Amino acid sequence: MAVRLGLAGAGRFGQLHAAVIAAHPGACLSAIADPCVERRQELAARHGVAKQMENAEELFADPDLDAFVLVTPDELHASQGLAAVASGKPVFIEKPLATTAAEAKALQLAAKASGSLVQCGLILRYELQHALLQQELASGRFGDLVSLRVKRNVSASWFEPVADRAHTVFETLIHDLDLLLWFSGSTPRRVMAMERRFGTHRSPEGCFALIEFANGCIGFAETSWFVPARAPANVSTEAWDGSIDAEVAVVGTRQSAQLRLLDSPLTIWSDDRICVPDSQLWPQIHGQIGGALQRELHDFIETARSGVASMTANLDQAVAGLQLAEAIVAAAQSGQAVRL
Repeated sequence: MAVRLGLAGAGRFGQLHAAVIAAHPGACLSAIADPCVERRQELAARHGVAKQMENAEELFADPDLDAFVLVTPDELHASQGLAAVASGKPVFIEKPLATTAAEAKALQLAAKASGSLVQCGLILRYELQHALLQQELASGRFGDLVSLRVKRNVSASWFEPVADRAHTVFETLIHDLDLLLWFSGSTPRRVMAMERRFGTHRSPEGCFALIEFANGCIGFAETSWFVPARAPANVSTEAWDGSIDAEVAVVGTRQSAQLRLLDSPLTIWSDDRICVPDSQLWPQIHGQIGGALQRELHDFIETARSGVASMTANLDQAVAGLQLAEAIVAAAQSGQAVRL
């Protein structure tokens, strides 16, 4: 029997999730909730979904659904997540798990109490090159980890819509903090950080952190919103168009590694731009969504079907990532090292 999923959120990213779910042979996109009537009706018509709701709470109360996927605004994740896990059913929540570490911890405890399996959408765990690197690290062939460096600089044109929504650590760097936790296999114990600000927005335009881990590894994290308009475009969809200049560098006592998102074997040149088509995160081929997003949601659907928690997603580290993000913000704003 197909797993019957309810989707909360029919925005630009929710539409990609809907396409993956609808195409899965073992799943059925059975209901969609979104406060925008036009948006939810259009998405429901596209995928033949009969049930439509105005709010997510109606979705969670539907006894005919087996699991829920939340792709709603960040500030709703904690409250909607608590309502969803109260059902005891599996719940997928897009990153971040919540807007504060305290909210995320409360959600984790509520899920444990109800028996709900919760998976956070930290998509890079499902990107093949990152997964291969983690497998190599877990093998021990790197020896002792000396340092881990992560970078995520994004198009300047993307800054304004999110500049007053949250600190950039929660917007762009949360994926990379998860990578630091996943790759290091350790816990952070001390953080130092600095910001660059060029206005009065809630978010700085740049943030840079130095992290000491319990196993001695040193982590470096960098993010900014200054990639120029004519940089090679590796994100090009109906909703997004621009560049993510991301990189991971690992130094061990016996091996080292480097991974760059922009280093694709396919580059398309034209008179107006250089395009590096996405083949990693959510590539679209003939209307089908593939890549890491597909693997991530397929993993969640299997979790919902089997009742067995994912071996890739890690709720403890999703909570720890928010704790680390808060420590970075506190260190940057105080000018002092923060101990965890």
